[in-house]
Amino acid sequence: MSDTKPIMTVFAGTNGAGKSTLSMQMREWLGELVDPDQIARELKPEDPRSADLSAGREAVKRIRSLIKSGENFAIETTLSGSFVLKHMQIAKEYGYEILVYYIGLEDVQMHIDRVASRVEQGGHWIAEEDIRYRYGQSLQNLKPALAIADQVIIIDNTYEPLIVAEIVQGHLIFTVESIPTWSNPVLIGYL
Repeated sequence: MSDTKPIMTVFAGTNGAGKSTLSMQMREWLGELVDPDQIARELKPEDPRSADLSAGREAVKRIRSLIKSGENFAIETTLSGSFVLKHMQIAKEYGYEILVYYIGLEDVQMHIDRVASRVEQGGHWIAEEDIRYRYGQSLQNLKPALAIADQVIIIDNTYEPLIVAEIVQGHLIFTVESIPTWSNPVLIGYL
């Protein structure tokens, strides 16, 4: 990655994948972290889910402002909609390098179980049907993200975080010998 261009870092994956854990480990060099879930907690601590729409609007404002200012920043996303893809493209047009960390788990049930565990520990709840929907959409949207991003690092977080593939400028430069099943549909064109 360039030292002269601003960097947009995207932490993507279905709910429960481990995006927040990874982003917190890398926090010192990311710039501002735009996390719609955190914004919702700030807006309405007693019921963050009821602030999702307002938090989403605020996230859009922050991202647009950061892109225009040329600052490094990061975003957490399930990548289940077109919003982040659109803003990755806009950032690219503003001269940003785009770095994506995509974190996945063995199957959708593991995402559901991890969210349930997080709720037991005081974390935020996501409906099972939302997780199931986002799982498929997220993997589907990873394909166009690969085309926009300068660098994509795909991580399997089923047990311990394991980098399973790295794609730079559309070229696969690294992959593990045994690719996790969940990542096959995305990586098939690169193998």
